[in-house]
Amino acid sequence: MKKHILISGAGIAGLTVANFLAKQGHNVTVIDRSSSFSKAGFLISLKSFGVKIIDELGLTQNLQAESSPSETVHFVETNEEIIQSIEYDKMHENIERSVLVSRGGLHHVLYEAVKNDVNVLLDTTIAQLEENADNTKVTLSNGSRIVVDLVVVSEGLRSSTRERYFTNYQLEDFNTLYVGGKLKQNHEKRVGVFKVYIDVNRSLHIYPIAEDELAIQCYIRSSEDIDFIKNNASSILKDSFGDYNPEVKHLLQSLQDNGLFFMDKMGMVNAPTLHNGRLVLLGDAGFCPTALSGMGASLSIYGAKALAHYIAEYPDDILTACNSYNTLMQPIVEKFQTNAKNNAASFLPKSEAELEKFVNGFRAADDKAVQKIMTEPIVLTKDQENFILN
Repeated sequence: MKKHILISGAGIAGLTVANFLAKQGHNVTVIDRSSSFSKAGFLISLKSFGVKIIDELGLTQNLQAESSPSETVHFVETNEEIIQSIEYDKMHENIERSVLVSRGGLHHVLYEAVKNDVNVLLDTTIAQLEENADNTKVTLSNGSRIVVDLVVVSEGLRSSTRERYFTNYQLEDFNTLYVGGKLKQNHEKRVGVFKVYIDVNRSLHIYPIAEDELAIQCYIRSSEDIDFIKNNASSILKDSFGDYNPEVKHLLQSLQDNGLFFMDKMGMVNAPTLHNGRLVLLGDAGFCPTALSGMGASLSIYGAKALAHYIAEYPDDILTACNSYNTLMQPIVEKFQTNAKNNAASFLPKSEAELEKFVNGFRAADDKAVQKIMTEPIVLTKDQENFILN
């Protein structure tokens, strides 16, 4: 039996589940608070099962067209001494190769694939929900009302709908800032060869993604509140790397003067259940693992496929579908949130002693050990890949 499903939030998670549900023949309405979509956005690395699911949607060629080349990453100390160099082809010998793409580029691929098959309402949010025995009545911010079988909340980390209708979750402060930026500027760096500075309480990532474009990412430990951060983003970025070499400082100044950058405080959503009746949390709204997991986009895409899978498996029982989705996702969410905490401890050491320990260990690791460090945490079990509940 085909359902009417409302998806609130047209980000990566929302559009992925919209693609799957549309292919199943459901009546899908997608709303988003944005008034328009843009291909702009910071870099993400789509890895492992995330790449496989995009391939299942038939969108690999489109994704590759939006991607940036990636050959080698050099992890370095602030004095430019190399800690470890990793070739992407070698690192991904036994799993799907990661795809480096802007968040906006991936979003564009997903949106173009589904825009003619679903009803998309921009500049629209949920004003009120009224759940009944067999359906949910939704009042939208434009004043219209619709009756749906399921509401999928994929509004991101600071979801207002989750805040109103879920009481048993916690938003965990990760006490770390994320900076993502792009700078259109000619440079002499080799495209596809990246540099990652490892330092106490901070790291800086420089990605030459085209001959005339650089992408920059930073992680900075901070206990400041979000309002302070948004009001002082430029000075925070400048001060955090003020003791770096002149080339790096000039690059960051150029980013602030002529580029586009985004700064936000990272957090994790800890939700003991991902649904409340016919209201279900998806993506960062339900299980954000932070950018430090390296798997945020892939986990959102996986969760979207999992939800669609169980809706297809239980076509006449939405609540059982939601329960099954929740049961599957909980241990996976725990895994990737734990990975993020482990990565923060390793790649954002809190002291000089921790930095020295990490540098010495990482530098001494052979190719096999490095591959294990970088790829073992990002795979799923065969049962999880096939949505089999134990």
